[in-house]
Amino acid sequence: MKHINKLIVLAIVALVGYSCSDLEEDTGSLLTLDRLSSEGDITASLAPIYRRMLEIHKTPHFTRTATYGADDITTWAAGNKAPLRVFDRFDYGSGENSDINWLPHAWDGYWQTIYYCNTLIEALKTSTAAEEIISLADAEARTFRAYSYLHLVKTWGNMPLILDGVVPTGKEQRATVLANYEQIESDLLIAEVSLPVPGSEESGRASAALAKSVLADLYLTWAGWPVKDISKHQLVATKAKEIIDYGYHELVPIEDLWTLEGAESRESIFSLRLADDQSIVNGAATAFTFHQGRGFSDCFPELQFFNDFPEGPRKDATFLLDIPNRKSPGGVITPKDPATIPWPDSDRAHPMYKKYVLSEDLTFSGRPVTFRSIELYRYAEILLIYAEAQARVGENASSIEALNQVKRRAAGLSYLVADAAVDVGSATPNEIVDEKGWELAAEYKRWFDLVRTERVAEMAAKRDSSEPVDLAKMPTEAQYIAPIPFNSITLSELVQNPEGFVIQ
Repeated sequence: MKHINKLIVLAIVALVGYSCSDLEEDTGSLLTLDRLSSEGDITASLAPIYRRMLEIHKTPHFTRTATYGADDITTWAAGNKAPLRVFDRFDYGSGENSDINWLPHAWDGYWQTIYYCNTLIEALKTSTAAEEIISLADAEARTFRAYSYLHLVKTWGNMPLILDGVVPTGKEQRATVLANYEQIESDLLIAEVSLPVPGSEESGRASAALAKSVLADLYLTWAGWPVKDISKHQLVATKAKEIIDYGYHELVPIEDLWTLEGAESRESIFSLRLADDQSIVNGAATAFTFHQGRGFSDCFPELQFFNDFPEGPRKDATFLLDIPNRKSPGGVITPKDPATIPWPDSDRAHPMYKKYVLSEDLTFSGRPVTFRSIELYRYAEILLIYAEAQARVGENASSIEALNQVKRRAAGLSYLVADAAVDVGSATPNEIVDEKGWELAAEYKRWFDLVRTERVAEMAAKRDSSEPVDLAKMPTEAQYIAPIPFNSITLSELVQNPEGFVIQ
């Protein structure tokens, strides 16, 4: 496995159309694996993994295409948003619409990440570098392989298990969902003991808290649809509590959370860092800004979700109600008169997500961009995961405190100081899932929570009748997994969803 360009023609690994020139890092030690003899060699081999993760997530509308059925996001009813509308209106379920644009983005990106991780894991077996360097790199590669597999399985169902130097031929068959979960778990149990504790990792690299976060996410998924192994709820609670017990992570004030600095605060479990030379931008500000503000109108909240969202500082920090009204003569963004328009009168007649445009840069191009790091997991999510899992196995004082910490911060209060006006003494699992939906609105989480708890139809039934994107059908389990991209089905022996979907 020495040459990227000669190895993979199968679309599920998605190297068609890529060459090593697509990577700006020095990938010499990745391509010539017998030279992993030093820390520098290994660090260079890790770089494409981090870079590919960044490439996947820097364009949120591409990454989230298959998750637009969630009630926290919808899209423009016209323009080039047809791929997003397929999922927003549940126009899939029997393999149809597998050929739409943007659907392969996350699929290709995660498979390519898995390939890079496999390559490095295999090469490390014969590396002559120091053992502690080998162990750390192996743990990082396993963590991102596990993360990638988890998102493939959550989105598309049971995947082929392609591991440790196996070159795909196109004849691979799907493993079961359960076998996928077990492999993901195996990688993460190895990784969590070899990664540094949070606060001691190199800036921008994975810590043990990231591996434990992915483990908690895995177990939470495992306990819900489709496997429904409720014994995993205790493991969810255990892993989330281990992160809390590090005592390192904290919640930052709500007004600071979505600033540029907020993504690199102690609230961040892990965020993907952008290049200092601004060669890569985070496309969130463009995607979440309306056209009249010089954005693309890709993503904004459903009206019912916005209306149900509890009033207070967190809602103020999450949504933008006065929509920017701009022009761009000569590529320079300048305000029109008036500079803002109330959201009901805006060109999309919805609020915007303020959290993604608060750190916008209007000087880089004719579109708003941001250089804010991209969050994969935040401490607030871990607190809520712990609270939900513990509520399912037996609520206790620490799990209620975890929930109350998030609720206090949402109210603009000091999160560590009890407040009778905000605190609750008990909460049902669904109430905590709803709290998580508000806390993590539009953060690529809500869809998966609705699927695992089998609440997609419940939320679709609440959809505001004035939404411009009409539902094609009411969702069932057939809409819980996306169709595998057309080219990947065509170039392999994989069977399209749902026929190929096997749980255990």
